Amino acid sequence: MATQEVTPVKTEPEAIRIRGARVHNLKNVSVEIPHNAITVITGVSGSGKSSLAFDTVYAEGQRRYVESLSAYARQFLERMEKPDVDEISGIAPAVAIRQKAATRNPRSTVATATEIYDYLRLLYARCGQTFCIKCGTEVRRDTPDEIATHVLGLTPGRRLYVLYLLRLPVRQAGIGPAQSARRPAKKKTTPPQDVLRQALLDLQKRGFNRLLQEGRVHEFSTPETLLDVDFSKPVYVLVDRLAVNPESRSRLMPPNGWSSTNDLNARSVGSLIRSRSRGCFPSTIRMGRARGARVSGTPSISI
Repeated sequence: MATQEVTPVKTEPEAIRIRGARVHNLKNVSVEIPHNAITVITGVSGSGKSSLAFDTVYAEGQRRYVESLSAYARQFLERMEKPDVDEISGIAPAVAIRQKAATRNPRSTVATATEIYDYLRLLYARCGQTFCIKCGTEVRRDTPDEIATHVLGLTPGRRLYVLYLLRLPVRQAGIGPAQSARRPAKKKTTPPQDVLRQALLDLQKRGFNRLLQEGRVHEFSTPETLLDVDFSKPVYVLVDRLAVNPESRSRLMPPNGWSSTNDLNARSVGSLIRSRSRGCFPSTIRMGRARGARVSGTPSISI
């Protein structure tokens, strides 16, 4: 039985094939530019380097890509003219970096000089892993169930507070929102009396009767203690007081324990146990070596 030898068919390597390019200084130029390779176009000034790279290859790749989109999308994109060329094949959507004179600045970095600084910030913020600069612990967002499990793992009988930071608007007479946004930051000032009075009344209507500042509890039932509160410093609303035991989970987990804070835009449960002396980033669930720690967020837990 005779066997027939099969000769493999030779395939040409993929490349951008240009035939008869006549853009600007190009005089009927034909060239092949291989894919997946770095190609450098060199020549004297006026020889047509930019005409070939930008006005021919880039222009045709961008034009074909835009034409593949819908009519609605095309109206928002730059339309490029078809280059004067007989044929271009093997071309893909193209990206070109504009040519411009670089501005020299001693404070410039590679990212700012190449205009990729903002993109790198977005990339690292969305896709990167963040670690605490003090203790090296990974910063992450925790669920209410994880926080409750961690808190209930503390010493039984240990008492803690569930609280959230009280935010009060600070007004300055004669200054509008647009002007105040442009003014330089100044030291904190006490909010107006009418704003403060209304905020405290709203808290009472929602069922809150205690404030906490610097470890001291101030009762609404004894108004004279509120005179000692410095509202130019952080003030916390005490939501609940708990003791660590298995029955406390229902009070730690929403909606039972923290549903009352929903009216105050409490979108997330406290997600941090932070050492007060070491200053870890917000979002780590690990506890530092310091004795005092705080589960902060809205609301937060003070241990």
